[in-house]
Amino acid sequence: MYLDEERDALFLGAMDRVFRLNLSNISHSHCEKDSLLLEPTNVANCVSKGKSEHFDCRNHIRVLQPVDDGRRLYVCGTNAHSPRDWVINWNLTHLNRQQFVPGVGQGAAKCPYDPADNSTALWVRDGNPGGLPGLYSGTNAEFTKADTVIFRSDLHNMTTGRKEYTFKRTLKYDSKWLDKPNFVGSFDVGDYVLFFFRETAVEYINCGKAVYSRVARVCKRDTGGKNILAHNWATYLKARLNCSLPGEFPFYFNEIQSVYRAADDPSRFYGVFTTSSYGLTGSAICGFTLHDIQEAFRGKFKEQATSTSAWLPVLSSKVPEPRPGECVNNTESLPDTVLNFIRSHPLMDSAVAHEHGRPVFYTRESTFTRLAVHAVRQGSDPHRLYRVFYAGTAGGQVYKVVQWGGGGQSSLLDVWEVTPGDAVRLLELSERHQSLYVASDSRVMQIGLAQCARRHTSCVRCVRDPYCGWDSEARSCKPSGAADDLLQDVAGEQPRLCDASVARKQLTVTWGQSVHVSCYAAPPPAHRVPGAAAAAAAAAAPPPLVWTHRDQPVALRPDRVVETASRGLVILGVTEQDAGRYDCLLDGRLLCSYNVTVSTARCGAPGRPQDYHRVYADWCHQLNKHKAAMLAWEQRQAQCGVKHNESVLRSNEISPFA
Repeated sequence: MYLDEERDALFLGAMDRVFRLNLSNISHSHCEKDSLLLEPTNVANCVSKGKSEHFDCRNHIRVLQPVDDGRRLYVCGTNAHSPRDWVINWNLTHLNRQQFVPGVGQGAAKCPYDPADNSTALWVRDGNPGGLPGLYSGTNAEFTKADTVIFRSDLHNMTTGRKEYTFKRTLKYDSKWLDKPNFVGSFDVGDYVLFFFRETAVEYINCGKAVYSRVARVCKRDTGGKNILAHNWATYLKARLNCSLPGEFPFYFNEIQSVYRAADDPSRFYGVFTTSSYGLTGSAICGFTLHDIQEAFRGKFKEQATSTSAWLPVLSSKVPEPRPGECVNNTESLPDTVLNFIRSHPLMDSAVAHEHGRPVFYTRESTFTRLAVHAVRQGSDPHRLYRVFYAGTAGGQVYKVVQWGGGGQSSLLDVWEVTPGDAVRLLELSERHQSLYVASDSRVMQIGLAQCARRHTSCVRCVRDPYCGWDSEARSCKPSGAADDLLQDVAGEQPRLCDASVARKQLTVTWGQSVHVSCYAAPPPAHRVPGAAAAAAAAAAPPPLVWTHRDQPVALRPDRVVETASRGLVILGVTEQDAGRYDCLLDGRLLCSYNVTVSTARCGAPGRPQDYHRVYADWCHQLNKHKAAMLAWEQRQAQCGVKHNESVLRSNEISPFA
């Protein structure tokens, strides 16, 4: 997926097609007119290798990158397990014969053979040898998947078509360089290109099998060595990424699934991480700074002296000069000692620490797959900068998390049901259109970022959303900026801010009756507050909802005060002592309030026939109400077994476009 705000277009790679969707409203796109058909070749050869004709042997478009400031697009697809690439115009037409692009046509090592494989690619225009543009990629370079590679294509003179520099790649079949990696992202960072991926941890192999997350770095000016590493990177380094819950025994989220570079601060990277598929499950969002990444690459190298030795840091006295992995003007001039060292020591000893020493957010309830991050500023106050994280899941939900303050405090705002049953594969954000674009294997959705009135019916939820504010007079949630006097408290520093906005309901009951008080204002979804706790602290816990009577906590008693399944209260046989104000508080914030008045008139026998008939009619009316309520309850109970999975987050369903 590639988002082009200048051309108001969202380009999406699919099976046999590239789509150009209307960025303002994707529903206004035409699936036939706004697409380019790129059918596979050699389908018969693919089928003869045991692959399925109608899926594996199609052309799955896996790379879309802007070329020439977005006027053209670089496209690469699986092409029936025989990768092929093209350069096309942004309006989805093929180039004419006079616009031949050298080096394009063969897609091996540029995008994967198998559509199920993770890969990454980046078109880099500046900083390469000779100032020539080229493609950097991380993918499988063979049909058998035995050769995974971080690759830079041949560099050609775009005017003459002459090849000026040959391709560069990681060492083939060397587990110290790459060991069954799954690539998730790549970025142009000054003199370097960074690659993010997860792989089998070679340094852990003597203790068993584990998967670690990595960030790797190559210099864009790298032309390889003269005799050693002639076709390979002479500046390749990699380091572990640490995303974990702090403590005496940290709990690690070892497998990176997606990475996002902050648009407002290109020196920050955020990723979603998961635990392994066996054992305790969990997902987390962690942040990393470019400074911390570079510090890891400036640290000590890691080595294993023999195949049975432990992996230990390399003594500084053993590191040759110039320092391996640093950018130099001509890597072919590097001495053999440096090249031999980098060949056997690509791994750094120190892991890259995550920002604030803990995850932005973590949960055991879902498996995160993709991430997008949006910076929301409220005025010129630097303390009112909020980062909103959108994390897609394997179940089709999108978690909305807000982070504020210098300490990285955060809270879960909402959970959207976007593509039920389909994993979220891609996420993109448009600042201009204030929209989030969510793609699964079968659909694309556009969602407005400010879901104020649609999602927040209470002041308590509304004021915590940085896109929204509560209008006390209209008693509704509105986009922030819609009025000057909207209430907002994203950081939760004013727990009684919404008290004046809560309606106080009046209830008058007769002495000896039972009374039911409930709070229909939906509380925020259950949240996880990161901290120095064990992994077990991630287990789900009910929100801290408290009922008070005359500002004192209500004591539950089976014979007097009973809590309902919806967290309401039933007070049995009310007396004068039960009169007064009842408040429902969530995290100290008022959700709803009742003022109960108890009538002291005792119930006596009717003295006249008409009084008897009136009391009897009232009794029959109440009985019919109870019968109707019982019938509705029985019907809901019968449906629960069928629709249990659908009902968990049914209130979170949203329309395709808002």
